[in-house]
Amino acid sequence: MHDLACPKCGMAYIRESLEDQKLHRVYHDEVVNGVPARPAKSEKVIWSDSDGRIVVVTPFSPKAQRVRARNVARVANREMHYDFGLYHESEPPDSRHLHLFLYCRGSRGVGLAMLEKRDHICHYTWEEFDRREQKQLEQMAPIWSLAFVWVHGKYRRIGIARTLFEQSIRFLGIGPKNVGVYTPFSDDGERFARSLFPHGFIIAK
Repeated sequence: MHDLACPKCGMAYIRESLEDQKLHRVYHDEVVNGVPARPAKSEKVIWSDSDGRIVVVTPFSPKAQRVRARNVARVANREMHYDFGLYHESEPPDSRHLHLFLYCRGSRGVGLAMLEKRDHICHYTWEEFDRREQKQLEQMAPIWSLAFVWVHGKYRRIGIARTLFEQSIRFLGIGPKNVGVYTPFSDDGERFARSLFPHGFIIAK
């Protein structure tokens, strides 16, 4: 038996195992092309145009939609390396009021934004952030926080992340000045936050 690590998707599998080969084909396809996400009656579409659609998923969504969200989150997590994963379909409802917004292009899920209510908050200007000023998070009335946003590598730099953000806050009935973000940022995350909030931002955890 020989372990083989795929150079494109990174999955290690046993070359001689038919079951491992099958698992690798499925995972490889998700990583390289996006997660299968054919239009379905069970999905709740909040926005669409000629190129794609955005579907909202909550703990109360049909299981098929929660599983789809988990599969997109799994691919995103492979790139971002979160220790405990981003999302699992069995997560129960709680005070965070977790909402996941999936961007689907054709029959593939290629983008994800996660928004949730958070109540430990502070305000930063970018000058303060650049100086690495340390501020205390204060417990306040909860606000919506952009916990995570990700777009598949094949579909970046065409505005999908911004569309996800704009349509998700429109659905939630809030303006951009009332949305927090979860830190620390990745390099791409910081660039995105600076484009969304050019004068300063709210940390909400």
